[in-house]
Amino acid sequence: MRFCLITTFFPPYHFGGDGIFVANLANALARDGHSVEVIHCADAFRLTQKRVQPSPIVLDPSIRVHTLHSPWGALSPLLTYATGLPLMKERRLREILDTGFDVIHWHNVSLVGGPGALAIGKGVKLCTLHEYWFTCPTHILFRDNQHACVQRACLSCQFAYRNPPQFWRYTSLAEHGRRHINRFLAPSQFVQNVFRNVPDGFETTVLPHFVPASAENAPAERQDRSYYLFVGRLEKAKGLQTILPSFVRSGRRLVVAGAGNYESELRSLAAGAGNIEFQGRVAHSDLPDLYRGAIATVVPSICYETFGLVTVESLLQETPVISSDYGALPETILATGGGRTYRGRAEFEQALAELDTDPQLGRALGQHGRKNLQLYETRRHLDEYYRIIHEVQNS
Repeated sequence: MRFCLITTFFPPYHFGGDGIFVANLANALARDGHSVEVIHCADAFRLTQKRVQPSPIVLDPSIRVHTLHSPWGALSPLLTYATGLPLMKERRLREILDTGFDVIHWHNVSLVGGPGALAIGKGVKLCTLHEYWFTCPTHILFRDNQHACVQRACLSCQFAYRNPPQFWRYTSLAEHGRRHINRFLAPSQFVQNVFRNVPDGFETTVLPHFVPASAENAPAERQDRSYYLFVGRLEKAKGLQTILPSFVRSGRRLVVAGAGNYESELRSLAAGAGNIEFQGRVAHSDLPDLYRGAIATVVPSICYETFGLVTVESLLQETPVISSDYGALPETILATGGGRTYRGRAEFEQALAELDTDPQLGRALGQHGRKNLQLYETRRHLDEYYRIIHEVQNS
């Protein structure tokens, strides 16, 4: 089959999460013998990158990548943001998509075309809900850049983020775009529940993400594991500021792999603490070694995570996870038995103390978690993915 995967951010022009997953999916499909093309917008990355530098991921050589550029640079994604239409990208999108694909799979659609692009092209049309963009102007349901959103105030929230309003959200454009999608895919039960309960709720199929396993990322022995690890974008919503005081106070070693807009504030919180190491953005190919050396990976998000790819990547190295209980994070911990979830600093410090005093517990949690990763295996994901496609084709 011919597949086209479309997303705003794609390696090397990506921030993590959705870009990594799309690359994993493209590789998996290509290795299964399919023809795969990817469309993404480099202008959108340059508009939003700030402290984050490009980071490549190795792709199957058969994958064809269309990197959209505009001579007007940032103006192209800005116009899409404001209008919800592809505008400067529409002609190129049509040129590519009109060549005939069996499956057009939209991912993060926000700046690569907006809802106005969803009508372009023919074939089975899928859309994975990596974020809450269809229902939340800031994508992550993190109100005023302060706390998880429990009561909507979208216009004032956009101003808190210093974002201009998106007036297309008060029109029928998004609803019209949704009609062109044959199936929405939710990476977790939590995401499915969120979209089921929004106005004019979405019907979705749950299809969890996967992380490819290989001989190169087999777990190592645990005797040298000497630090806790944070992997992710350094933004307030990721919650690192909520746990840094525990490490500053205790002297436990913490390695931070990531970059982002909140980095200077986080470095200030850790100022003078030699046990906290900021390594900047680490190449994705180097992350397995970091996971292998960790006592546990900490995922302290204070926003509604839609899946939590870091959790699965960590368990692949038999490294347990200590995560907050926001969004979909508890689903993976519960399904794999590969760690602990916490609510509040006291429970977080209790989880740290357990692993400090009982190294065998960390070993057992990590091994148990990796054993249960069959739930997130590539083959399992692709089989369900193909089943969904065939179901749509035969409906």
